[in-house]
Amino acid sequence: MKTYDVIIIGAGPAGLTAALYSARYKLDTLVIGKLFGGLAGEAYEICNFPSYERISGTELMKRFLDHARSLGVELRAGEVIEIEKEKEGFLIKTSKSEYAARKVILAMGSERRRLQLENEKKFMGRGITYCATCDAAFYKDKVVGVVGGRNAAIMAADLLSQYAKKVYIIYRGKDFSKAEPAWLERLKKRENVVFMTNSIVTKLIGKDRLEKIEINSERELELDGLFIEIGNVPNVELAKKLGVELEGEYIVVDRNQRTNVEGVFAAGDITHNPLKQIITACAEGAIAANSAYEELRREKVL
Repeated sequence: MKTYDVIIIGAGPAGLTAALYSARYKLDTLVIGKLFGGLAGEAYEICNFPSYERISGTELMKRFLDHARSLGVELRAGEVIEIEKEKEGFLIKTSKSEYAARKVILAMGSERRRLQLENEKKFMGRGITYCATCDAAFYKDKVVGVVGGRNAAIMAADLLSQYAKKVYIIYRGKDFSKAEPAWLERLKKRENVVFMTNSIVTKLIGKDRLEKIEINSERELELDGLFIEIGNVPNVELAKKLGVELEGEYIVVDRNQRTNVEGVFAAGDITHNPLKQIITACAEGAIAANSAYEELRREKVL
């Protein structure tokens, strides 16, 4: 079995940046990703990534992928189901294949947090959605709701306001102070957006698809669609099995993105670093790749 210098698990901003740096260090690099581009690829508009005043998540992540390919990075679509520590490195198992690596960079990112309500799974794709970029156009001239109060919810509501007849943005907090002021100011200018604070969705109602929601167990609101934007859950199950130290839901790393497991690094949304942004994920990916390179050099593998 071929042994890679570095295998990167995850193909979002952190994983792909790690791949770019690994490739430039002339490391034999493999990226295994379940979703190329990660959740960043679903952002309809990114306004805070240097060099682009505005760019869609799809376009930005396509450029990441094109850059990685131009450097000869090997990309494989798939889901890693197990990582085994071995004497000389690691054995990476997917549902179809096995790979050997000297170093591993964990960059699995996160997935959408659910409301955990009855009928949520039943109505997925039938009025319940977690991606405004993917589904906004299907709700032209309809009435929709967005659940959440941070940037992701504000951005989703802004996009939906350009298609839907009316957009309710529903938040359990007393105000939207946790959102970026520039995005909030922009949304407040949309005449078809209704802000609902101190409001919790307590029931999803419908027969074959979502028809109504219940707010605070008191009143019902008729909707054609509901977009869930209440944050993300880090994908750390693989890390747990490997014995990687966690702080709450997140992987603990040092300043070099090292975990407590020798030879394993982590970057992006799965780490305990406080700011979850594309640019910080990229920075962590670059540091992780550099740390892996320096370790391999010290071990005289290269």
